[in-house]
Amino acid sequence: MSEAFKITQNSLLNMGVPQNLISEELEGIYGTTVLAELGEIIGYYDIYEKGAEFQAEGTNGDYTASDLKYKLIRNLINKEARFLFSKTPDFLIKVDKSESSETQKALLDEQESQIQTLVDKVLKENHMSSILLKAAKDCFIGKRIACVVNFNPEKGIQVSFIPSLEFVYDVDPESNTKITKFVAFYTIKDDKVKENQRVYKKKYWLDNGFCYFNENIYDGNGVLIEEQTPDTKTELEFIPAVVIINDGLTGDLLGESEVNQLEDFESYYSRLANADIDAERKSMNPTRYTIDMSPESTQDLSAAAGSFWDLTSDPTKEGSPGQVGILEPSMSYSTVLGATLDRTKTAMYEQVDMPDLTSDKLQGLVTSGKTIKALYYPLIVRCDEKMLAWRPALEDVIRFIITGAKAYPDIMRMYVDELPEIDYEVNVDNQYPLPEDEAEEKAIDMSEVGNQVMSRKSYIKKWRGLTDSEADTEIQQIAQENALLQAAVSFGIPQGSGENG
Repeated sequence: MSEAFKITQNSLLNMGVPQNLISEELEGIYGTTVLAELGEIIGYYDIYEKGAEFQAEGTNGDYTASDLKYKLIRNLINKEARFLFSKTPDFLIKVDKSESSETQKALLDEQESQIQTLVDKVLKENHMSSILLKAAKDCFIGKRIACVVNFNPEKGIQVSFIPSLEFVYDVDPESNTKITKFVAFYTIKDDKVKENQRVYKKKYWLDNGFCYFNENIYDGNGVLIEEQTPDTKTELEFIPAVVIINDGLTGDLLGESEVNQLEDFESYYSRLANADIDAERKSMNPTRYTIDMSPESTQDLSAAAGSFWDLTSDPTKEGSPGQVGILEPSMSYSTVLGATLDRTKTAMYEQVDMPDLTSDKLQGLVTSGKTIKALYYPLIVRCDEKMLAWRPALEDVIRFIITGAKAYPDIMRMYVDELPEIDYEVNVDNQYPLPEDEAEEKAIDMSEVGNQVMSRKSYIKKWRGLTDSEADTEIQQIAQENALLQAAVSFGIPQGSGENG
């Protein structure tokens, strides 16, 4: 049995999922590789939770070295996920109204609003803001994340993110974005006795242009215990699942882990920092020594604070009064060590393009929103790169919700009365949690309005948060007020005068 197979077997045991349940689904493009990497991914989660392992400095038998793991990887991944999704993206439905009449625009506005209402209600019920942030962490750690949309007659439309250890999938050989099989599994009851364990497995596949699925419960040996749902044909022509790959190269179906990039740096950082802690501990309890003192008087000397020592010189050492002293480390390396630790920490931050605002070099530089944006620019670019994978996947999820709602009218009516049959676009607009220099931006936009490179309608929609129809109403009101003011000036009526003025 190969070492890789042993690791995989142990990993599956830790997951509580029988190996045969997974291996029987891995006959596709990437099956062998996935089976071999499960242990690797579990290791990444272990490092995220507990910190990277490091080799502590040795002891001489009477001293235990420090073993403090700094968990810098966890800190960086959390920061990166928060920056990407702490402000939930806007999921917007857009209908083209450019060539429509005013009457048609009003109807299209209403139909657009119906679809938007469905999307907003489904995402709110599924706590998208929270699960999206957690899904990003799982994706950064476990290389990839899946999102599945289920249509349940009792529970409605369910949107679920599944970490990489709980699913396998296969794709069309001609298009690695089209999923042809998706299998999710997880432990629902753990027990030391395999016969008492329970594992849930749900499988989707395509057949003759339609999506089928089944659901089963197995024990810890992979023996079928209960057939919850037999092979069932859905009303969908696609598998309602997407897989988001973290980084990777062309055609990569597995992705890359952020933990793998950072592990060596954290291990080295923890080792040096712990060595420094050990040196401090040793200096707090310095080595005491005596020279030419009587052995009888130096036995069992107390090291307690304020203790009294009654010592006598060694009578065999004629002419020597004897000495007592301590050996205290100078800690002269501290400056150099601090610089090394800072370099190591900076290297970790640079791996994920995260600015370290606690660095002494940046103190006093953060004075405005523009400065903060400049410091975060590399991270913004990195997150924009990640959104190249997240955005189309999230747009597909929204399309699944809309298409599935139309296919299952009873479920649709849990959210809206009806959905129109119109062409629409899904836009996922991400937002980053950076402060804005609002006054300056408003002044720039006002100058663009004055120079006729930005419309009044665009300005009102941006800064008032109004819809198209609300902005039109506001512009009409402004025009009416301007007409009244001009009429008053023409008749010589002072502006602001009352009836008795």
